[in-house]
Amino acid sequence: MQIPADLSGKSVLDIGTWDGYFAFECERRGAKRVLAIDTWNGEKEFQAFLFAHKSLGSKVEYMRLDAHDISPAITGTFDLVLCAGVLYHFRHPLAALEKIRSVTQNQLIVETNSLIPAVHEHIPLMTFFAGDETACEYGWHEGGFPTRAWLKFALQAAGFARSDFVYTPSFRYLKKLQALVTNRPGRGRLIAHAFVS
Repeated sequence: MQIPADLSGKSVLDIGTWDGYFAFECERRGAKRVLAIDTWNGEKEFQAFLFAHKSLGSKVEYMRLDAHDISPAITGTFDLVLCAGVLYHFRHPLAALEKIRSVTQNQLIVETNSLIPAVHEHIPLMTFFAGDETACEYGWHEGGFPTRAWLKFALQAAGFARSDFVYTPSFRYLKKLQALVTNRPGRGRLIAHAFVS
């Protein structure tokens, strides 16, 4: 993910924190304030977060909050925002990225599953995903996976000045060939760093 090694004096928001791994790591790297948010629909995950929080003697703040509802008034703003493994769960991904931009003062790191079609990868495509609550009602229910082009343009549309891809899917061309043969897009992990200026 290439999170900066030294976060001294920085504020960090960890969206979709799950068990808090990245939030606690940012605190260890010197961040002055870390807010971890998640919906924690499964209490087991929230209990894991609380156990780690207590065991580490952590000062990480936590809030049960959907990313669609974040705003500067509710959470404040942050030097660094992490959004790992969450984008493909959003019912309204572009709207969520706009909300995320509203609380980002400097940098966003977004990690997501991405769509790898056999052809037309340069076109901003995204698989249909109605959201976690209704996922099983539809034929394609693995999430709203974007192509790299979609993520690039979505970050721009959300108000980020520039973005760089620091990790792209492994075996991309093999996955494109498999998608051509099977007529089903492949997928792989994608990490982008987006900047306010």
